[in-house]
Amino acid sequence: MATLFKRKNIPLLFGLTFVSLVIMVHLIWIKDTQSASLLRLSLIEKTLLSTFEKYQYLPKLLSHDTRLRLAVEDNDYGSQLNELLKSMQISAGVDILYLMNNKGTVIATSNYDSPTSFMNNKYEFRPYFEQSMREGSGLYYGVGITSKIPGYFISSRIEGFNSGFGVIVAKVEPNNIEQSWQQLIGDVLVVDDNDVVIMSAKKSWKYNSLTALSPKQLQRISKQRQFAGQIPKLIVDNTYTLNLAAVTLWNINDQHFLMESVQLGNKESTLLKNWRLYYALPFNTIIEKTLYSSLIIALLLYGLYVFIKHRRFIEYTRNMKAEINQKHRAEMQLIIDQTKVGILTLDQKGNILSNNATFQEMCNHDDNTIIKGKNISEFVGLPKKFEEAINITETFTETSLTESPFTKNSNNPLLPIMYIISPININDSLYLMTIVNITKRKKVEEALSFANFRLEKLVEERTLALDVAQKELIRQDKMVVLGRMAAAIVHELSQPLVAFKSALASIAIKQQRNDWQGVNTSINNLLPLCHNMQDILIQLKSFAYQGGGSTKAQSVELNNLINRLLSTYLEDNSTVIDITLDKQQPLVNINSTKLEIAIGNLVRNALDAVEKSEAPKVLVSTKVIDLYALVIVEDNGGCMDESVVEHIFEPFFTTKSIGKGLGLGLAITNNIIKEYDGNIEVKCLENSTRFTISLPLSLNNKTL
Repeated sequence: MATLFKRKNIPLLFGLTFVSLVIMVHLIWIKDTQSASLLRLSLIEKTLLSTFEKYQYLPKLLSHDTRLRLAVEDNDYGSQLNELLKSMQISAGVDILYLMNNKGTVIATSNYDSPTSFMNNKYEFRPYFEQSMREGSGLYYGVGITSKIPGYFISSRIEGFNSGFGVIVAKVEPNNIEQSWQQLIGDVLVVDDNDVVIMSAKKSWKYNSLTALSPKQLQRISKQRQFAGQIPKLIVDNTYTLNLAAVTLWNINDQHFLMESVQLGNKESTLLKNWRLYYALPFNTIIEKTLYSSLIIALLLYGLYVFIKHRRFIEYTRNMKAEINQKHRAEMQLIIDQTKVGILTLDQKGNILSNNATFQEMCNHDDNTIIKGKNISEFVGLPKKFEEAINITETFTETSLTESPFTKNSNNPLLPIMYIISPININDSLYLMTIVNITKRKKVEEALSFANFRLEKLVEERTLALDVAQKELIRQDKMVVLGRMAAAIVHELSQPLVAFKSALASIAIKQQRNDWQGVNTSINNLLPLCHNMQDILIQLKSFAYQGGGSTKAQSVELNNLINRLLSTYLEDNSTVIDITLDKQQPLVNINSTKLEIAIGNLVRNALDAVEKSEAPKVLVSTKVIDLYALVIVEDNGGCMDESVVEHIFEPFFTTKSIGKGLGLGLAITNNIIKEYDGNIEVKCLENSTRFTISLPLSLNNKTL
């Protein structure tokens, strides 16, 4: 019971310790911040005093200058001193030097050439003027009436040689000092004897008061125009005292500040007299430091708490380990006994430590004692020694039970199995071996193998049948082509033969009559018919013997070949044929004679297509694109139907009338281009047909 009570109070003890440490750290941070603030104030005080002290005696020194004393006697002479004052201002390092007469009017100033010049301005209402005229010198801080720039005004009375009086003033602007304060974590502010903030890097605080001002004070500030018309407002909402830390917090604009201050000035000098210097540090920074420290304390305490808990947890787990192992062993054995696959536990040498009933059934043994203690290699055919086999069984491995006295099975002495060996950590058992009987799967595999064999035989038979059918179709296609060829030959040769027969009969009659008039004309009429029949036979011969003859390829300059080929056509078609050749001189590897035949067939077909056009035009051009040379033949003889384009390169296919051709020209062209690894395409445009031949460029191609 006492131990339980102690355990319950550990979190409470750690909680009280944490709170005490956080409070102590918070107080330490406050005291440290106060000390740092006072040290920083001391440095800032010295900076302020040194900045203003070096200019304190400048007006007093200048009050004895003869030229300035003459100027207060003769105000017109004062305007001649502007350059003098500017030179003195630059040498002394003050911001502005200016001279006033006894009425407070500026008669000379160092900023005479500035847009905010003080020249001829009246400052008789400024306290430093009245104080200097009355006491001989004056000090004052305020915002410039003309420049709107705040500054510290140090003044001294000048007495003329007769009865004239004046005041010389040096203005020191503290902008650089305020800018340097922006780099500090806290806020620095200087207040005057009215508790009005006259210097601060925080603009919202400047020219506002830390305490409530009386109507008389506000009236005096307004009359003196000390802050360029701005009336100071109270910015401190309230203050709070932390008794434990002995500090007072100021609430300014809904933000709490830890304030530290020192009195400026000293007994020997009136400079900065009754001014006070404050350093306001946001209390949030102290809270943040406390929070960071609290986090570190919490982590340390939590680490200590975790260490204690861990020690107790180790003690607890040591007591529970035996119970868990015993329970785990029992659960594992239950799973092994109930599973439908063979499960064995093995030691490092492969000796069987335990097995389930399923494995006994596989071995056809009812007595478990016969199996236990034996090596697994006596039951299962392992590819290697057990020590080597356990490193290669990341997946199931197929094998069979060994043929030994321990695996007697009348039905199947070599039972097919799959096994996998996995490392475990239960008591002394190091490996778990799972064995699956795959007899059914083997039967299915055999059936599937037989089905695949039957399917392959069936595919082979069907392939043979398809091959026979394909050969029959090819034979029929050849017969169709032969029929079309015979019909074309009959059409092309029947008319010339009839003409020959009629002409010969006419000549025979004239011979019998011995009438030879007109015989020469009849014979001459037969000559074109002979040429026509000869052309038909040439095309048939060219088509029939395409693979014969010389097919040797040579490097051919494509542009020169086209110019030479088209020169014969240009004699009668100069206005019809336009030639545009690529600037390069493409070289292709091809038989030049065959290429002339191929391009000539395209040109002749194009000329035939534009015979009936109103403005016939055949365009022949060459291009080089990537590694290919293109020959383009385009005519404006109309667009072909898709059904025509589909059969355009078939032998004996033609759209021309009888006597105009056999339909072999494009078939011959296609075969020639394909023979040299080229390609030919036909494209139907809106009112024209374009044939494009593409041939690989020669390896030694060059540009001219």
